[in-house]
Amino acid sequence: MSLKNIKFKNLKFKWTDDKPFAFLQLISSIIIALVIIFIVLLIVSDNPTKDFIDLLTYPLQGKFYFGYVLIKMIPLCFAGLATLLYFKTGFFNLSTEGIFYICGVFCTIIAVNTNFMTGNSFIDSAVPILLSGVLGGIIALGPGILKVKYNTSEMVISLMMNSILFGIGFYIVKTFLAVEGVSGNASAPFIDTSKLSIILKGTQVHSGFILMLIAVILIYILLYKTKIGYEIRMTGLNKNFARYSGMSAFGLVLLVHFLAGFLGGAGSAIELLGIYKRFSWSTLPGLGFAGALMAMLGKNHPVGVLVAAFGISYLRASAQLLANSSAVIDVKLISLVEVILTLLISSQYFLRNWRNKKLIKEEITNE
Repeated sequence: MSLKNIKFKNLKFKWTDDKPFAFLQLISSIIIALVIIFIVLLIVSDNPTKDFIDLLTYPLQGKFYFGYVLIKMIPLCFAGLATLLYFKTGFFNLSTEGIFYICGVFCTIIAVNTNFMTGNSFIDSAVPILLSGVLGGIIALGPGILKVKYNTSEMVISLMMNSILFGIGFYIVKTFLAVEGVSGNASAPFIDTSKLSIILKGTQVHSGFILMLIAVILIYILLYKTKIGYEIRMTGLNKNFARYSGMSAFGLVLLVHFLAGFLGGAGSAIELLGIYKRFSWSTLPGLGFAGALMAMLGKNHPVGVLVAAFGISYLRASAQLLANSSAVIDVKLISLVEVILTLLISSQYFLRNWRNKKLIKEEITNE
């Protein structure tokens, strides 16, 4: 049978359909952001083409460099998954920022204390990760309860809470964990058995990468393969529908906030025990808005968040690796990309006029 005789009657692909249009928005946003980067390089660089190509290809020049991309995506992915859960229930909560910091401090308290260590590397690394996750979940319940009970703005509450958590964490480190003779607000070194093991020789890729993949799979199963996941998605789409259907909106909100906080807390411990020798964060890690960007880029889908985390970490890692050899490429350049992507993807009107014109044309043609 000739391929010419095969009629694909059921395959109707239109860029104006919801999913293809969302994909078109994403690709267009990325292209625009990259074009703007190239324009900036044209202005500030003596060899813009080389710098642009280096930015896009540098992590591919060696296993160590590519491994650096993989470890940079771990905290971004955890932050993105946490924010995704908030978005699924219709909340714009940025508390992952503060939770990441305070849970990192809590993880440090355990990981530097020999009294909490058993000598078994699996237990000594699993305990601080799990307990940090539980603490993060408990902290995250605060904005959720205030939102449901008193209809407060979860975004305002979470931003205020981030500052409070940072202040508390910084005080704890400076007062109880800081070591004399070490510059900055740094703790004692983590006990060796608490550190995560390297899984790819010649790189810094650690077992936290596997935990990240497991988290993506579990969140996907929760949201799309369980009744609770269906209720979470319906609550985000229409809270009145969820309420009239007999769903416990209050219980779902608390569950989502706990799970999101758990991901933030566990992600913090994984980041620390994976690549750091000691706690040395003197500022917030910047994962609140980064998590929101991952969720938006990934279209609120766990696999999408994973892909988005890889893409952003690829550019960030490339800029950081090139920073020592290039006078014009800097991480701030990637921050420009992230801002542009956020503005374009979050905009309700980007490419909407084009879509509306196409839909009108299709309607006229059908008539």
